[in-house]
Amino acid sequence: MDNKRVPRHGISAIYVDQAREAFAQTVRARDPRSPAATMNKPQVAVGHDIATIPRPNRHRCKNPNNPACPHCSAVIIPAPKATLPLEDTPSISIEDWTISTRKKPILNSKELDEWETILGGLTLPEMIFGNSFVRIENEKKGWCLEFNALDALKAVKVEDSGIRVSYAHKWIKSKKEQQRTSELDDNSLEIGQHYDWTYTTNYKGSLASDNPPFTRDDSIELPLDKLTRPDPILFYDDMILFEDELADNGISVVNVKVRVMNERALILSRFFLRVDGVLFRVYDTRVYVEFDENRVVREYKEHENDYNAVLTKQNSGHGRDPKAILRDSNWVAQQLPLVKRECEFLQL
Repeated sequence: MDNKRVPRHGISAIYVDQAREAFAQTVRARDPRSPAATMNKPQVAVGHDIATIPRPNRHRCKNPNNPACPHCSAVIIPAPKATLPLEDTPSISIEDWTISTRKKPILNSKELDEWETILGGLTLPEMIFGNSFVRIENEKKGWCLEFNALDALKAVKVEDSGIRVSYAHKWIKSKKEQQRTSELDDNSLEIGQHYDWTYTTNYKGSLASDNPPFTRDDSIELPLDKLTRPDPILFYDDMILFEDELADNGISVVNVKVRVMNERALILSRFFLRVDGVLFRVYDTRVYVEFDENRVVREYKEHENDYNAVLTKQNSGHGRDPKAILRDSNWVAQQLPLVKRECEFLQL
């Protein structure tokens, strides 16, 4: 009989058991109630003893979909319910501050009719998430700031923006040629839309009339050193307030993001406009809140540049869609020059 070893296939049972145990240890370490999790807490020497210092847990999470976060390293990402009624308003409270969001579907036909009456003269965008919002408030100080679609659209001018699509001049030229050879009158060249069809809005959030006002101070800068720290994110949300594809000539969208850490919060409301072959615009509103200091800083920036100037900065390393990067508002914002900046603060 041949004594040569027969090659075996598969994974040894010993390695399988080791893998299972490693996975179980990882699960136990992530459970804040387990002894393994307490080993991850910072320690300090007291005399000859080692005392465990618990991480501060001062936030209160209210999320109807996810369980309340048990310790400060948990990440809460709100998500809309899949059941009726469509109501989901997760929130987090730290000290006297409460940050809440709500995501709901686009407006129905009845709501659209009501909004057309309110926004008289403005043709509504294709998609409006009119019942969604991001809100930050300090009930003790009687202060609240909210981002919603209705107020963002109220800031759109009901007048001609002066912006034309890339082929507009060719169309006007052909119309003028027809005038010379037909009975077309000058009325055929009049602008039919007496509103800003790009939906450009300088919306900075909605404040109640009785709220204490901000104080303008453009010398203030956002504390980037604090915002770039790897602090655990306790609460995060990202939502669109309205969006329109400008009759396949680009995109106009208002998007709001919020992230909350243990000591501070940051809200970014961004208006992003791309008119193909014409221009790019990015209007950013950042609201920074320092919880312990009860201090709010609001920074507003406008960026704009010619479409072709931005197009030359993109490379062809995007496979079959070389212009994919032009749909990335973060990349585009980095390529646009700063046109305007305002900063203001509020000490509650």
